[in-house]
Amino acid sequence: MIHFHGDDRPAALHRLETLDAFLSGSSTAPAAFDDHAYGALTAEARAAHDRARILYLSGGIVLATPHYTKARTQLEKAFAANAGRNSGHAGLVISGNSTLGKTTLCKSLMRHIYRSYGTQFPDFRAHNRIPVVYIEVPAGSTGKLLMRTFADFFGLTVSSSETMLGIRNRVVDLLNAAGTQLVVIDELHNLSRHTQGNGESHDLLKNLHNDLPATFLYAGINVKKMLATERGAQIGGRFSLLELRPYNLSNQTDAKAWKRIVNTFEKHLPLRHHEHGSLADLADYLHARTNGSIGSLGRLLTGAASDAITDPTIPFERIDRALLDAQELDAAAESAYAEHAARNARSKKTLLPGIAA
Repeated sequence: MIHFHGDDRPAALHRLETLDAFLSGSSTAPAAFDDHAYGALTAEARAAHDRARILYLSGGIVLATPHYTKARTQLEKAFAANAGRNSGHAGLVISGNSTLGKTTLCKSLMRHIYRSYGTQFPDFRAHNRIPVVYIEVPAGSTGKLLMRTFADFFGLTVSSSETMLGIRNRVVDLLNAAGTQLVVIDELHNLSRHTQGNGESHDLLKNLHNDLPATFLYAGINVKKMLATERGAQIGGRFSLLELRPYNLSNQTDAKAWKRIVNTFEKHLPLRHHEHGSLADLADYLHARTNGSIGSLGRLLTGAASDAITDPTIPFERIDRALLDAQELDAAAESAYAEHAARNARSKKTLLPGIAA
């Protein structure tokens, strides 16, 4: 069965109404049914239950990983540092490659700030407050295009003749009036090219730090080098940098964290027959399959779980080595796993009697 997207699809992030819907929505796991309760469901109810489980696997599982814990601490410190400042605001930059879960981490942090704000100010919507804003830096960004991206988030109409300064002033006024606390700017690596347009965007972002009391969170692919440039330093000079790296099993701390992540992820799998703890013996295999990437691990486990739910040829809803072997991951993870398998094959060959090393 193909699971097409519908009205129950999680909302997009880059528009005000849909971001608010996403941040205020629940990521609660579907009810757990045993075989008897599942079999007693009508065909329509069973399909709805399976749909809810697929949606949960697709985006509802949120883990308090070491990366999240560290990022949350650093972001909260930036909020504290900014509480009494009117310039030179602090912030956080999250950097890493495309499979390490940067945007997922940003979503978790946005939910944390949004819900914390709602706890302190439960009637904030009645006062037209917008605590969190999210945009993505467009490829080939210019200052005007970047400001249009902000305007699009709020649904502002922008005429072709309106100047960059005019759009910027309207956006700044709106952000200040809305009392925005957190501005998340994703895809920061799109500013890494040395062009006039990107230079304008760098300067605009630096000025926004002074014009707004909000705390900024940036995320991008390997942006450390960009922040070391003269213009990049304008953004990163007062910001903490969190570099996401794959988990390394030769590092004891990483190895323990990896096993905890596998264990926690397994607890969230909404499968009727899966025995919690059965993936512990596969932790090393899971690391090899994903090259230690939390994003690839999520795709591997949720992909296997989705197959267990939807494939009628699979008799039991559980994850085992055969089902994991059948999953195809991103090119980077597959390439790393092929190299891992080749190294193991060479190593075993050298240990065979009568074969020279």
